[in-house]
Amino acid sequence: MKVNLIIGAGQLGSRHLQGLLKIGGKQVIYVLDPSAASLEVAKERANEIDNNHEIIYVNTWNDLPEKFNLVIVATGANVRSKVVTQLLEGFKVDYLVLEKILFQDLEAYDKIGLLLKQTNTPTWVNHPRRMMGYYQQIKDKISETNEEATFHIAGSDWGLACSALHFIDLCAFVANSSVDTISMDWIDNFVHESKRMNCIEFTGSVTGKLKNNSKFLITSFDGEIGDITVYISTKSNRWIVQEGRAQKIVHLSKENSFNEEISSYNLEFQSVVTTRIANDIFNTGNCELPTYDEACESHIPFIKESLKKYTEITKIETNICPIT
Repeated sequence: MKVNLIIGAGQLGSRHLQGLLKIGGKQVIYVLDPSAASLEVAKERANEIDNNHEIIYVNTWNDLPEKFNLVIVATGANVRSKVVTQLLEGFKVDYLVLEKILFQDLEAYDKIGLLLKQTNTPTWVNHPRRMMGYYQQIKDKISETNEEATFHIAGSDWGLACSALHFIDLCAFVANSSVDTISMDWIDNFVHESKRMNCIEFTGSVTGKLKNNSKFLITSFDGEIGDITVYISTKSNRWIVQEGRAQKIVHLSKENSFNEEISSYNLEFQSVVTTRIANDIFNTGNCELPTYDEACESHIPFIKESLKKYTEITKIETNICPIT
């Protein structure tokens, strides 16, 4: 019988809970959150899933057992370093999945990385776009030609600070490379209040280059919320992936004289993706998410540049970048 734990029971944590509840075989699932309101959200969403698992909702660490098969940390970035430290220093964890953005300060990345190695805890970061079949097919097509890729992701007011790393990870995955440089020179010269308490948002563009010379431009226009479009280009192929309501892919290829080929796809929600992640981990000891070390290759330069831009705009001297 699996004994699993979700730390952070809010909007995202409750979706992870739904995903675990869809797994076959008996589980005991602990849900830890100091907020009674967040635990109530988790209870309501758990009741939407028909299951025979045991769910135990707790608000203190003292109510937890000593060992877990899988832990998912879905807290905000502001407390994640503290939470992961307390978890790994006090409990035995077979497998660990962390939400992004990992941490708000740069020192935490090395500190937690060392702790993960000391405790020998396999860890992944929840960047699920690389799990999607349509992006995997694009990656395979680019690998066949071995061509450099150019990426442009564009939408309006979609949370550039909190979500750009999802797309940076996607670019690295599809291009089969890793981040070389990130620039925030094209970020708008003001900060927005985030819907998340004590956090900020950016609009404008994040640009960067991968180590294989592929390039990316990730844009959030200031204005009303609008769906995101992903443009991927190589010498031989072009793809337009419409995310959000349309959920379609336009493919233009040299071999088809760059005539449009249009297909649709079904968006997988987090509750479905979590089921896949957990089943893969339990069955193989691995999953398709980036490992902690792989994710750090994007997170560290992104946090470094975000902190620099935040300080430049606000004139606030700090080592904490208030995004989550």
